[in-house]
Amino acid sequence: MAISIYDPRTMGKLVERMPKVHTFIKSTFFRNTETFDTQKIDVDFKKGNRQLAPFVHKKIGGATIDNEGFQTNTYEPPLVAPNKITTVDDILKRTPGESLYNGKSPNQRAVEKMQRDFTELDEMITRREEWMCCQSLFTGKIPILDKDGKAIQEEIDFQFTNKETLKTADSWKTKKGGKIAQLKAWRKQVQKTGFGNCNICLMGSDALEAFLQDEEVQKVLDVRRFEVAVIAPKELPNGATYIGTIHEIAMDIYTYNEWYLDNWTNKEKPEDKPLLPANIVALLSTEANYSMYYGAVGIVDEAGKTIAVVEGSRIPEQWVERRPARRFLQLSAAPLCVPHEVDSWFIATVC
Repeated sequence: MAISIYDPRTMGKLVERMPKVHTFIKSTFFRNTETFDTQKIDVDFKKGNRQLAPFVHKKIGGATIDNEGFQTNTYEPPLVAPNKITTVDDILKRTPGESLYNGKSPNQRAVEKMQRDFTELDEMITRREEWMCCQSLFTGKIPILDKDGKAIQEEIDFQFTNKETLKTADSWKTKKGGKIAQLKAWRKQVQKTGFGNCNICLMGSDALEAFLQDEEVQKVLDVRRFEVAVIAPKELPNGATYIGTIHEIAMDIYTYNEWYLDNWTNKEKPEDKPLLPANIVALLSTEANYSMYYGAVGIVDEAGKTIAVVEGSRIPEQWVERRPARRFLQLSAAPLCVPHEVDSWFIATVC
């Protein structure tokens, strides 16, 4: 229908439906952030033991204890550098939500588009960081793939071994009972090999459904038995849902409903996939030592026409091209999530 300029009308509020960026894994476990002025980062790993101080004869004296070695791993943080383009059409045409009759100037539209583009690029990088954190914890590896799904850098492997895949007969969907005993055993395994206490249990959607439908679990999670456990689902602001607490093993149960768009596995049919796989149970510790590292990024200094190496978690850059006239805004980062204590968590595929 054509719009009549003689009819009184008011431009309503622009309705935008954009998915929120959730960073439960990164914010909860990878809280230590550090930037570097090099493209490669060396990380030292040292693992102690529970050796007892030896008894010695009073007349002989002390016993010399051997020094323990350490391992140095070199990582090259992968580069992410999404950009957005602004053309003449972007600043001459009315933007969504803009008044039909009292419009904005091209300069105003250009500034607002730059702000929107910067926010969108930053959110894309944040989603990639959250994906990397999930991959490092749930698989122990981070594949570095381009937008076509091809490997452009060697896969980052943290040599994670604290994992178990249940046999079909022992699947949580088929076997009744024994689930809390398994959580106890897995937690004890981490205490033994990783020297830490897991205080958070993350369950994928299928694993959580099988867990809550188990009769033994329902008895333990009876809300009237506060001394053993309590179940009180509660949505948290960062994408996670608190399910309840098993006081017997001092562990909070959560699920994490967040997705990412996989547009590289099958480019013809992009698919939203869960960051937390539906069939896994993850036992994690908020006290473990995990970090977010950022390597240096090389950019072109437009003023001096030289290449500069910049340190930071976000590196903005813009340049102009002619024929056709357009401006590029790029936001670069070289993130690397490092779970220093590789034995401090446990992953079980339960169904």
